[in-house]
Amino acid sequence: MGISSLKDKSLKTLKRVLTLLPLFFKKSRKLLRKRDLVIIAFFTLLGIGGVFAAGAITLTQGDTQGAGYTAVTSCDEAVSINKNVTFDLTLQRYVVSTISISNVNQSYDVNGRNGCGNMIMELAFPVDGSITYASWTIPSSTITNGVFTFGANNSTGITYRAYTTLTPVDAQSLASVALNLRPSTRAVTNGPVYDLLKDNGFTTVGQSGSSNTLTFALSLSCGTLTVDTTQPGVSAALAALDAPTGYVKNNATSTGGNGATSAAYLGFRGSISNINTVLPWISYSWISDCTTTTPTFQGAIWDAQDATNPIAWNFTDNGHYYQYVNTNNTWDGAYQAITGQSANYPNAMPATRASATCNYSVFNLCGYFATVQTGPENAFITTKTGGSAAWLGGNDRGTEVSSKAFRWADPKAPEFNKIFSTYTKSGGSGWLKPSSSYKISSPYTLNGTTYEYENWNNGEPNNYGAGETALQILAGGEGYWNDLPENSSSLPYLVEYGGISGETAIAAGSRTSAISWHY
Repeated sequence: MGISSLKDKSLKTLKRVLTLLPLFFKKSRKLLRKRDLVIIAFFTLLGIGGVFAAGAITLTQGDTQGAGYTAVTSCDEAVSINKNVTFDLTLQRYVVSTISISNVNQSYDVNGRNGCGNMIMELAFPVDGSITYASWTIPSSTITNGVFTFGANNSTGITYRAYTTLTPVDAQSLASVALNLRPSTRAVTNGPVYDLLKDNGFTTVGQSGSSNTLTFALSLSCGTLTVDTTQPGVSAALAALDAPTGYVKNNATSTGGNGATSAAYLGFRGSISNINTVLPWISYSWISDCTTTTPTFQGAIWDAQDATNPIAWNFTDNGHYYQYVNTNNTWDGAYQAITGQSANYPNAMPATRASATCNYSVFNLCGYFATVQTGPENAFITTKTGGSAAWLGGNDRGTEVSSKAFRWADPKAPEFNKIFSTYTKSGGSGWLKPSSSYKISSPYTLNGTTYEYENWNNGEPNNYGAGETALQILAGGEGYWNDLPENSSSLPYLVEYGGISGETAIAAGSRTSAISWHY
């Protein structure tokens, strides 16, 4: 070929490039406005095909790992980009089935210098004159090798899938892509909540496929949790699940600034297949009250075991399990049902409990008559009773006539025999507490002795009729306490699990610690 021919071909090529450029930018601007992306501000057009990149991002097949990527920001120097190639029987050709971005440092850095947590990652490449794209919000975590995929139908481990579908792309035509990372400057209204849970150790693996009493619970300190019921199968799965007491199945919204009044509680009880269908489509939304603190999530799954008297897990305070036994019994009867021995009325309470006696047991933990140590624990128990009255494991029997002291009565309880409230006789006018307040929300000291949390109703305890020795939580949902006779009233009762020295929970499900959302 002569010089003249080469020159003519070069001019034709340049003319073609100049012709394609306006079309490319027009389509790019339209796409970017639609998706609120800013790729065009960072990417440089490279070559005739309209391939653009923030650096030389070379896609390679999965067996060689990605190479040649020049970082866009200082937090993503080590990422690798792969294309996984499969043979499409319908198209009768090799196609790109999945693009994966690995070795993403997900640690959170407010300046985006040492980690990509809470950044928006965007991927784009031109195919047949249009741009295909995917985007992810990178959940902040301690993971330094997170994997983000585009096109995968399923994933295992800590893998994040894009919310868009990858149309099969001819393997030979895709050699480069564009990648960009930018800070998330707005509330993420489709936050990958399930990805955050998995990233922090949550899993549904190992849960019984035959149980219909599995419980998933999710708390959010401030904001709204919403299930996308437009996704295939989600609406039907959600309808088949029940909401545990104190939870809702959709649109759980916190109340009060930063969840000060109440956090948002989303929960499902039912089969593992229905729970797994719903989990990937839970999203987080920021609300205007979330202004002073970073919202936090915490999630758990366990087997409630008994649909009538289900097991509930307290992730807001001490990590114990609780069971509201909706069977009316006297306080002494509830004590015997739990401990396997008589309450020994009206003499002193039993000082020991046979180590092998455990009438209520769950996850290898022995149940005991419930105790209450903090305000959050009392609030949690109150939600489990559904606003009904119930017995707690406190009793003031066996103390002097002139002074009374409520103690935790079950010898298996970690707080056994611990005084949590005391009051004295006052010249025939009734019983007086050693404080002007009837509702003390923190431990207090009297004559050198520290007493724990108590939440008596106004005017209580009053030992009405000189025979009220048992502790109950009142109906109504406020969580206030009252004293009642042991053997003349019948109520449901509460069993608590956890905190006993030497015990280890077995097959107790999966849960996370508090997870921060840096929106």
